[in-house]
Amino acid sequence: MSQASPERRSNEAGRGQRAGVPHPRRSVRHGTGREPGARPPGRRPAVTASLAAAAVFALLCVAGAVSTAVRTAGLIRAFPVEALLAVAALAVMLAAGVWVLRRIRPVRPPGAASSAAAVLWGAAAATGLALIANDALLSVWNVLLGVPAGTAWGPSLTAPLNEELLKLAGVVILAVAAPSALRGPVDGFILGALVGLGFQVVENALYALNTVVLQGATAGGVSVLVSLALRIVVTGAGSHWAMTAIAGTAVGLLAAARWRPGPRRAWAAGLLVLFAMALHGFFNAPVLSSLPGAVAKTAVVFTSALLVYLVVRAGYRRRVRNALEAEGAAVDLHRSDARELATRHGRRAALHRIPAPDRPTAARRQLRLLKAAERKAAEPPEAPR
Repeated sequence: MSQASPERRSNEAGRGQRAGVPHPRRSVRHGTGREPGARPPGRRPAVTASLAAAAVFALLCVAGAVSTAVRTAGLIRAFPVEALLAVAALAVMLAAGVWVLRRIRPVRPPGAASSAAAVLWGAAAATGLALIANDALLSVWNVLLGVPAGTAWGPSLTAPLNEELLKLAGVVILAVAAPSALRGPVDGFILGALVGLGFQVVENALYALNTVVLQGATAGGVSVLVSLALRIVVTGAGSHWAMTAIAGTAVGLLAAARWRPGPRRAWAAGLLVLFAMALHGFFNAPVLSSLPGAVAKTAVVFTSALLVYLVVRAGYRRRVRNALEAEGAAVDLHRSDARELATRHGRRAALHRIPAPDRPTAARRQLRLLKAAERKAAEPPEAPR
């Protein structure tokens, strides 16, 4: 803490403190010689594991994309106009979904690179590999249950196993390849939701083209629009993004414990994954097959994801505010000003209270302080001695 009295502080320093931005001379931790937000020593991820995970990520994305391309090339050649219509509509859906999901991350949005990687995994790797795995498992159900029962119940038995685990694998690989992008339950929820969104967009396109075939290709554009309306407007709010968000939260729980969770955390993670799989099975089950039934299923899945989000959001915001208080105290930042940095509105308000020429520098100091607080908030609690 500074030994200077409030009366002896300069007017410039006073403006910086009131704005919730530490003065440059107070941006260095006492006794550490580093600024808030600087990477602590000895915390770099294992380079070998990150590179291996990145290689696996790239390889499986290519394999999945090839699988999807091979299976859809004929449909695209046969119905190019309908394919372009589906792509255009789904591009809008994807852009809106990515914006919303990145926006709802508390404190600040996830990185653009990790967000794009999550969507890519869902759209390429998970979708393409699921096409192969689903065909194989559906054949098994037809043998075990008989064709009528296998046809009716196969999707609800297959999708939770193949699709949820393939999507979840992408969240795990991202957590290993980029540990700073997924450090806790909030990150797991958001990146999981983005993986699910990527999967959902490509699946919607495949269903739209298949609908054209099933309806005899007599009005291809209408078939595409009706299929997309059902899958986006009616059931989109409770589809893959929500299920994988719940499962991704489990990965965040494990990552927050440095992959060495205690029994309670391990059980909680396992139950979240099973819950996501159960929701997927319920969503695909041949029950409540009417339009009102589809709306009811969607509401159940969406509400489940919302409740998980509200819980992890509240805990994360509390930890970040506490961490900001500690980081702010190290640079003589008032408690209320430090806590104000935990929200986008608070940061904007803090910057507006200082002269315009100083705002870019102040914004960079805000970001360094915020990054330091987020790292601290993501640290697992120390074990009792």
